[in-house]
Amino acid sequence: MIEQFISFQSCGYELKGTLSVLQNSQKKPAILILSGSGPLNRDGNDAKGKFQLNIYKQLASFLTSLGFIVLRYDKRGVGESGGDYLSAGMWDFVRDAASAVQFLKQHPLVDENRIIALGHSEGTTLAVALNTLEKMDGLILLSGAGERLEEALTRQRKLVYEALNNVTGLKGKMIRMFNIEQKNEKKANALFEKIMQSDQDVIKVGFQKINAKWFREHLQYDVLEDLKKIECPVLAITGDKDVQADPEKLNRLPAIVKGELEYYMIQNMDHLLKKQEDEINMLKMKKNYIKNADQPLHEELCDHLQKWLNKRYNEVFS
Repeated sequence: MIEQFISFQSCGYELKGTLSVLQNSQKKPAILILSGSGPLNRDGNDAKGKFQLNIYKQLASFLTSLGFIVLRYDKRGVGESGGDYLSAGMWDFVRDAASAVQFLKQHPLVDENRIIALGHSEGTTLAVALNTLEKMDGLILLSGAGERLEEALTRQRKLVYEALNNVTGLKGKMIRMFNIEQKNEKKANALFEKIMQSDQDVIKVGFQKINAKWFREHLQYDVLEDLKKIECPVLAITGDKDVQADPEKLNRLPAIVKGELEYYMIQNMDHLLKKQEDEINMLKMKKNYIKNADQPLHEELCDHLQKWLNKRYNEVFS
């Protein structure tokens, strides 16, 4: 595998990324990786070094080994890419993804008619929205298909409350005494109201800056409506141990997606596509992510990806 460091322009900013190809590669289909939320770079790592997850580097390596050309890039304002991450909205990230598609279409090794968008977490929403601007040849939606941001955040808070209510001893008594669930819900509702009433890209809540534009555009966007417009083949996969995306939302897809669809809920797979056998516990989420960072992608996930891609692009595998 050869990794080429590339750059492309989007909305006046230079975005940088990595294009992975096999040696002596001929013109082939390409896969564009759209990452999840947060300021993680093209590999899936944060700037401070606390979360060295490498999830997108692992995905790129696996997909390239199958014979595909794979592009992953630092999102706007992250890593080596220009722009300001905090002031960017959801549609800014979608337009950046469309610019990445244009880069691939112009690359001499890429079959411009066969470009697949692979979205992970928030990237599943971006991939669906991208399809309204650039018709893709396929969509792969990992850890988040068929779910609005507001639904995901509501479930995440619920899982936090469940975990807190299961805390034992004096700490558990204190949690229940101070009605943390009710107080936190009140704060969350007040924050969302402030965000929706604002017209600023960034607002301050206490000492913290919030990317209000990003929240507003996500909360106003109905991904389910754009899922109805998809005509290309779709593969959607979520793990049953996912604490950030609800795997049950996969069951919405057959009634929404009119085109060819395959969807799977993988047993003992977490949000970062790794094997996770422990019970779901939102309070241990970050600890588990760091613990599993060096683990390979879930074997069943790789199997589904390979079979789905082989079915549609069998000449790549020959």
